Amino acid sequence: MSERSPLTLGAYALAAILALFELAVLWQGLHPHVSDNYRAYYLDRSTTCLPQPVIGAYTVGTELDFKSGGDDTRELRPCGWDGPAGDGMHSIGETSLLRFELGQPQALTLMLELTGSTLPGPPTQTVVISANDTPIGTVEVTPDQTERFTFAIPADAIGADGTLVVKLDYPDAISPGPRTANTYWRSVKLTAGSLTPAI
Repeated sequence: MSERSPLTLGAYALAAILALFELAVLWQGLHPHVSDNYRAYYLDRSTTCLPQPVIGAYTVGTELDFKSGGDDTRELRPCGWDGPAGDGMHSIGETSLLRFELGQPQALTLMLELTGSTLPGPPTQTVVISANDTPIGTVEVTPDQTERFTFAIPADAIGADGTLVVKLDYPDAISPGPRTANTYWRSVKLTAGSLTPAI
């Protein structure tokens, strides 16, 4: 058996290392270690809302204006909103979130002022509302008709640290065009909202 030159052995070793690296990359691709939110948005495509970190600072009892020129609500909107615009904060996708840091759990009344999208589609938009994954109500929102809806949020639906994530799901969201991804579908416009102590 002929002796291998150091250069040949080095080439074999480099090829083996590259093959191992490629196998490791393939394994990571097949079994990614990612957050649940990342997996749901990018891999499973089970949501159209990828939450971004927001502060969520809010004073209970404050009514927020979500129209352009109104309150700065960026730190309350993790995902699912486009705008603001003159006619309100437009929902995008099939889910939108609002996050509030309240300091402590307490029974509250949530008010949302909503208008339905005027795009061609269903005569009303169904909106399913939950508080930290606890269902709190379902409403029908009419295009070009602004209405205020209230929902009771029990104290035990709020996190022990006072965190509240309000989720709006839109099962009837409308595609603006035939090639528009569902992450850009439209449903409602949010014009105002508040959390007040439950009576």
